[in-house]
Parts: sequence; structure tokens; C-alpha cells
Amino acid sequence: MILLFLLPLSLSICAQPNARLQELEQALKEQGFNLSHIQRSARGIEQRWTSNLYISSLAPNISKGMIEKMSAAELRAFKQKIDSTETVKKQRTAEAIDLIRSTFSALAAEASESYMYEVHNKECDTIRLSMAWRDGDLALSSWRGDGGIHYSNAREAVSFSFHRPPGQDWSSGMYTHVYTAPYPEPMGDIKSFDGKAFQTHISPCLKRALKLKGAKKYPVYWRHDEGYNEEVGELIYKVTVQKDYADNKHTGLTTGDLYFIPKAYESEAQELLTTLDSLTHDYIERHYDQAYSYTFNPRFSYHNDVVIVSGSGWPDKQPVDTDYLLSTYMDDDGFYFLFVTTEGEIWMPRDYPKLKSWMNGERIYRK
Repeated sequence: MILLFLLPLSLSICAQPNARLQELEQALKEQGFNLSHIQRSARGIEQRWTSNLYISSLAPNISKGMIEKMSAAELRAFKQKIDSTETVKKQRTAEAIDLIRSTFSALAAEASESYMYEVHNKECDTIRLSMAWRDGDLALSSWRGDGGIHYSNAREAVSFSFHRPPGQDWSSGMYTHVYTAPYPEPMGDIKSFDGKAFQTHISPCLKRALKLKGAKKYPVYWRHDEGYNEEVGELIYKVTVQKDYADNKHTGLTTGDLYFIPKAYESEAQELLTTLDSLTHDYIERHYDQAYSYTFNPRFSYHNDVVIVSGSGWPDKQPVDTDYLLSTYMDDDGFYFLFVTTEGEIWMPRDYPKLKSWMNGERIYRK
């Protein structure tokens, strides 16, 4: 079933993201779904909310040794607990989908354009929902993709795609809401992110971390040269850029500082993160005309790098791309703040909190 509505634009232009969508996102958070909120410079000040919904009936991976140690009663109780947990997850996801669907239906008459498509049978399930509000009198520009209809110039757009492939026992969905507010004043091209000014802005907070007993500051040096290739499995992530007007040597040099706080100072680390987040948000609010991407409510995540802000220099203004990254990390030893500058492409090696350097795959660990 496909429904396509083309409706006249409301005479009133909202100055804030749609309140009904904000209520939906708050409900998803309260139901336990992760909701990412990112702000970046684009054709205006763009805010983006995303959430993943996933269902799988696959049992957790348990070693044969663990199973052999369990009695029949313990194994039966364990399986019942797993089944109960999966049932709750499926019910929670089904309720979230119903809430998303009902919100889209309620807002369809208000949107400039909306699209709804659903197919359900024994073979598969597919849901594709999209809607958008025009930016003034500007006609919407859209295209069809795997997730349904996508909009490139809407003032506000929201989409949800959910799919269970044929013959599979898993399904996944993605919710995305994008709101673009105009800049506070007319401006020309977006400027390069001023990494040095930003570092000066946050350095007092990072210096405070070093006052804690056992806290350390380590230099960062990651490099990959032309012709070297590394699989993503050896990296946390890698960026590869292909340009029509460059040599595309795919080289990169990342330098900077890694601040370590021992695990015993968890409350102090959290306080520093709160302060660092506040300073970062203050900087991007004051310098909205620079190229940045900022993550609201950053956190420490076990063995995961969580970005607070990333900034870039425009390649047409500099011979080499320059990018800046501020992020957090956590492991069994403690908490980390990373601030680095990359010339070229950033390739972040695994175990980087323990590394003295990484060059073309060669790891040198700190003693």
C-alpha cells in the first residue's frame, strides 16, 4: 500500500523542531532505545536525531564448557530467562513501531509531503515512512532510496525504515529526524574549524585532569603512508576520501594528546566530561560558521570511542585536509580524553590508549 500526500505549506513557520516528534523521541529514550543527537553546520544549523531498532531470535553465544557445568535445572532456567528477555525485547520494539507509525499518521496532514509504505507477509516485513516540511516557498527536492523517500532541502524531515529480510529471523529499523534552523545572521561560505582556538578554549579543563593522582598526558602519533592498507578489523575506524581533483594517496598523520584518569576518580572524570561538553557547546554556539559536528550528551563507553566534536578544514582552502577530533574512551584502567589533529585521512588503531605510536600497522606500546 502506498500513500503519497502533497499538501499546502502551513502559513506559520515553526522556529523549533516539531513538538510531537520531540515527544516521540523522548518516549523512545524512556523505553530504553539509544537516541543519538548531533548538531552540525550545513546549509543552516542542522540537528539530527537517530535511533536503531533491532530484533533477533539468535541465542547468546555460550561456550560448551559453561553449558557442561550447568545442571539440567540451571540450563532450563537459563533458557527460560533468555526466552523471556527476547520476548520483552520484541514486545518493546513492536510497541515502539506502533508509536512511530501513529505519530507519522497524526502529522501527515500537517507536513508538506508524506510517504507511507508497508508490506507484511510470511516472507518479510517492510515499513517505509517519510515526511517533510518545506523551507519557506522552496520546493522539496527528494529521491527514492532503499529506505524510502529522502529529502535534501527540507526545513524538517523525518523517516523510519524497518525490514525483515526473506527467510531471516532478524529485523532492523532506523529512525532519523533532521531539523535545520537558519543561521542567526546571513553568512557566506562555512569557515574551516579553528582547531587551535578550540584547543585554547578547552585547555584549562584538560589541565585540571592532570592534577589528579596518577593522571597522565600522553602524546599521540598515528601514521599511514601511500600504498599501505589496513583492514578495518585492526582499526576502530578509518576514513577514506576519493577526490576528482587530488592524487588520492590516502595518507594520514594524526598527532595530539591523550589524557588518562585512573578508574578510582570516576566522579571527577564525569565532572570533567560535563565541563568539557559545556565548553565545547559554548564554542560551537559562538562559532556556528565553522565546519563542525557536535554530539549532545557525550559519555564514557567501555572500549568504545565516543566523539564529542569533530571539525574540518575545507580542502579547497588548504593543500591537505585537516581534521580535529575530541572524544572519550573508557577501559578497565580508567577514563580517557583524546584531542587530535589529522592531516589527510584519520585511521584510528585499536588499543590506541596503550600505544606510544602506530606507523603503517606497526604498534609500539608504552611500557
